[in-house]
Amino acid sequence: MRNFLIFFALIFITSCTRNVEPTVENINKIFSSQDFTFEFHQIGKTNKSISFRDDYLVYKSDQPTIRREITYDEVLLINNFIQKIVNLHKDDKDIESSSFYVVKNTAYKTTIIPEQESYYFEILLKTLKLNKQ
Repeated sequence: MRNFLIFFALIFITSCTRNVEPTVENINKIFSSQDFTFEFHQIGKTNKSISFRDDYLVYKSDQPTIRREITYDEVLLINNFIQKIVNLHKDDKDIESSSFYVVKNTAYKTTIIPEQESYYFEILLKTLKLNKQ
């Protein structure tokens, strides 16, 4: 019983992710963990995500999951992409959008409402050769 309580407490503590504002500083905090997930949510469609763990990229969608090593150039490309959408973020939380991004790790989570619609994410997927279309 004691082991169960310790396990439960550990799960509870690790599941407490703080929501933070989508600023460059907060995004860099998430990036610094080198173990984070970048999700794309689009209303009425399957969510897609790219996770980064131990120099591996894991892409999840309605297609089969892709797991492969990531190159330094790809890291720079993804970093630039996320920085652009952070800079184009809509500050007004009341604006309804058909899509949004979530960048998170175990400690922090931020939601980014893009100024422009989702086609940028599709371009990123094609550039990383993750999109089967």
